[in-house]
Formats: sequence, C-alpha cells, structure tokens
Amino acid sequence: MLSIRLLLALCLLGLLFTLTRRYLLPAIAHLLDKVDGELEQQTEKERFKLASHVAHLIPAVVLISSAEKFFLHWPDFMSAVHLGLWIYLYCFAGMAFAALINFATAIYSAVDRQSNVPYLGLAQVLKLLDFIIVGILILSTLLGKSPVYLLSGLGALTAVLLLVFKDTILGLVASIQLATNNMVNRGDWIEMPKYGADGSVIEVALTTVKIQNWDNTITTIPTYALISDSFKNWRGMQQSGGRRIKRAIKIDIHSIGFLDEQEKQQLLGDPIVQPFFATERAKELMQQSHLTNLKLFRHYTQWLLEQNPDINQNMTLMVRQLEPNEVGLPLEIYCFSSDKIWGNYEQIQAEIFETLLATLPLFTLSAFQRLGSKQS
Repeated sequence: MLSIRLLLALCLLGLLFTLTRRYLLPAIAHLLDKVDGELEQQTEKERFKLASHVAHLIPAVVLISSAEKFFLHWPDFMSAVHLGLWIYLYCFAGMAFAALINFATAIYSAVDRQSNVPYLGLAQVLKLLDFIIVGILILSTLLGKSPVYLLSGLGALTAVLLLVFKDTILGLVASIQLATNNMVNRGDWIEMPKYGADGSVIEVALTTVKIQNWDNTITTIPTYALISDSFKNWRGMQQSGGRRIKRAIKIDIHSIGFLDEQEKQQLLGDPIVQPFFATERAKELMQQSHLTNLKLFRHYTQWLLEQNPDINQNMTLMVRQLEPNEVGLPLEIYCFSSDKIWGNYEQIQAEIFETLLATLPLFTLSAFQRLGSKQS
C-alpha cells in the first residue's frame, strides 16, 4: 500500500513538473517577444534555466501540502518525506532565485549596453546572500532547530568564516564603495601599472575587475585593489570637451637672439607665415625695437593654435617657457584637442609639431638635438 501511494506521489510530482515547465517557458518567451523581439533570443539560456527551476517548486509545494493525505498511516515515513521535500524546495527556490537574477542581468545587459551601473557585482552579492540563506534553512531543517538558533551559533565560527570568505568580503566592501562613489564603471579607460592594466573595463564583478588592454589582452584585477591602490581613470577626459596636448620643443639656446631689420623683412615676405604677420598682434610686435626671434615664434605658435579648428578654444590654451636645462629651453604647447579618439588625437598633435618644427628655421631658431654619428 505504501509503495502504491509513493508511486502516485512521484507520478503527481512528474506531471506537475512537466506541465509547469511546458507552459511557463513559452509564457516567458511570449512576454519578452511583446517587449522586445531580440530579448527572446538573447536570454534563451537564462530563460530556460529559470523555467526549469521554477517548474520544480510547484510540485514540491503541492506535495508538502498533501503529504498527510498520501502517508497518513505512516507517520515516520511521512516525516522523512516532509524533510526531503522541504530540502528539495529550499534548494530549487535558491536556484530559481539565482536564475531569476541571471535572467534579469541578461535583460539589463541587452537593453542598456552602455550602462555604467556595476550590475554584475550587485547580482553576485544577491546570489551570495541567496545561497547563504538557503544553506541556513537547510541546516535548520536537518537539525530541527530555528534559523535564529543557527545564526547565534555562528559567532564561534566567525574567525574561520572571515578567513574562508576573505576575498568575497573584501570584494563586497570594495564593490559597494566603487558603486557608491562612482569610481569605476564598465567602459571606463583606466591605467594601473602595478597590474599591467591599461585599457577599457569590460566587467566589474564581486571579486574581480576585467580590463581589456589596448593590445587586446585581458588583465584581471582584484576588486579591492581598486580601493587599496591608486589608478588613473580617463573618464573625466572622455566626458570633457577635449583631450590634453602637453608637449615641448627644446629650443637651442644658442639660436635665440634679437631680430634685425633684414630678418624681419625676410619673415614678412615669407608666404608660410604671412597670414600671421597680417594680424594686429604681429604688427605691434614688429614695431618693437628689441624683438627676439623666440618671442615672435612664441606668439606665432599661440596664433597658430587659436586658428586650428581641431583645438578646443574654450579650454586652456597657452604656449609657455619651462626652466632651461642641459637640452635647451623647453617651449611647451598646452592645449586640448576637440577630438578625443586616440588615433585622431595623435594625428592632430603630430601635425601641430610637424608644422612648428618646419617653421623654426624661418625665425632663425633651431631645436636642440644631440650629435649623431653623422654629425660627430
């Protein structure tokens, strides 16, 4: 008689599982198709796991509520069945919740690809809490004790738990700080020389941060390292109006001198720099009796940058002298390019300095250069 009732219970369990899985999976797919047709394909794996785990819950709930009707005359067996069904329910409830988190993460990732929210780390925190709660419930069921009783007994194991979950705890704290202070987001360009990282953040998880370097290699950094160590985040540059150009030309000090009238006339007649000398600024400079070639070249460089459409005129723009040293007098260009894309930025910077280096001899200036084998 017991075997027949047990067989009936198993048949009911299988029937409910099959029906739930059969109708739940298409229902979720139909709902996603109404919202966005692409979501149905992009979340197929997560959707299947969610439906499979949920399909285990309904039969377990039904059998727990009706176990007394099946095994009323076998109290010992009924207790064992109850125990097994509750553990079964807790396990699949935990897995269903984890699958729901994965499903929601997949939808969020598909809908908002440019999101800066570290949702992956938050999802892992929720799954960790989910597994801890399920573990406590299963232990309390097996031991016949209240979950509160088990929690109070964990105090003695605190040191062991802290050691075992050291990286997880550090990662959890770091993830919260990173998210709260908006320190690092997916898509940010960061530099961390200590770990050989220089590239774009592709994943911010609970314990690790993945960075795709510019040579397409992947660097994995512990999440807590972003809190304990320093790193450079280029997000500010990407969100600003330009990318900084800060480079100097070393002027040979021996080439600096006052311009005589003949040299001034040669400059005025040169077609390359003639547009500059048509300006009021240049006319005032040329009237000065003691005008150095470096001063004139410095003003020419400033004017050249101001006329360049690739330079952001609303940000800092200046040409300044740095302290002279053994390699000459550095004349530094400090400005911001409007284009922040790396390749375009390098082109803009190169064109500026190519023009300036080619123009130096017109002002009877020369750049400092160490003697090579052909010059020695």
